[in-house]
Amino acid sequence: MNSDTMRTKTTGWFGSTTEHSGPNPLPQYALVASETIDLESSSSELITSVVDVLIDVIKPANCQTTLSLYEYVNPDALEDIIEASASKKSDVEVRFTVKDYLVTVRSDYTVLIYEPLGTRHDTGENPYPAS
Repeated sequence: MNSDTMRTKTTGWFGSTTEHSGPNPLPQYALVASETIDLESSSSELITSVVDVLIDVIKPANCQTTLSLYEYVNPDALEDIIEASASKKSDVEVRFTVKDYLVTVRSDYTVLIYEPLGTRHDTGENPYPAS
């Protein structure tokens, strides 16, 4: 199939989900991971869980098992925004990038990680996992 005519469902930085054909001048991302964090059934904190999801997706070099969010976003502010929104039952999501990945953290404790289109290496895995 000609790549110019292939239709791809994507998201952009500001969250608009679109279907398009042909090249798109704005960065577009494809969903590669989705996880809802259950803070009540685990001893994890929100930020620790976000980092764990990121490490699973990014797979840092040299078997590194830690990732400092401080390089990309203020973790304390992220946690304050998400927890305040969750307690008020308001729908909020915070977006930031980590090593070219678009990370979305929602007030329902869902973490979505998107990879820029055109960067996925053929691993034989499903590039669009069920959410």
